Amino acid sequence: MIKILINFIFVLCLLPVVTSDCTCDDNVHNVVQAHSNKKLYPARISGFAGAVYDADFKPSCHDQRPNVLLPGFVTLTDGKLIVDRDFDLEKDSFLRLTIHGVDFDDPICLNGTSQYVVLPDNMCRINLCEFIGVPMCKILQKKGTHTLKELQKKLNFNTTLELPEPPSLLGLSLLDLFSGEFSFTFAVETAGETILELDIPTNHKNLQIGLED
Repeated sequence: MIKILINFIFVLCLLPVVTSDCTCDDNVHNVVQAHSNKKLYPARISGFAGAVYDADFKPSCHDQRPNVLLPGFVTLTDGKLIVDRDFDLEKDSFLRLTIHGVDFDDPICLNGTSQYVVLPDNMCRINLCEFIGVPMCKILQKKGTHTLKELQKKLNFNTTLELPEPPSLLGLSLLDLFSGEFSFTFAVETAGETILELDIPTNHKNLQIGLED
């Protein structure tokens, strides 16, 4: 799911950005944590964590909290997916996003539907296996506990992910409006059933994206 978050950060980030002068200790202040909420679903994510960095691979913070920058990097450090029974994610699976912004009165995405004309619905409801790849879907749809080490071993998965440059058109973009602080909820749906929800972040109220001093 981190790839989905990266895709939204690609849309939401402000250009240009400047990092804060506050202390930013690696794997302390630049860590984003996430886990499934308390609702009982047949799949859940526990202990998910990643550290964010700027384009020079320096820890990225604002006011001693993680600050996602584009371009930049995120390194996944921990986390596991617990699946109680087998599913057929290849046949039918979607991610439905809900996104709240501190500076927005209404959600940006609500349960998989865009609430803003500048953001298409396909950014809020995404085919899971098309996005993360069928090989990963084949692993994650099986009953059991899945870890980053398993993905590294079976798929040669790189836990350091590069965040791309934000989009622009003739130097101007309405996407500049979407920088700030946000909270994300990802819901996985298959065969009409919600099987997992994930909240990001859980170690802070909101995730900072492209904030300036």
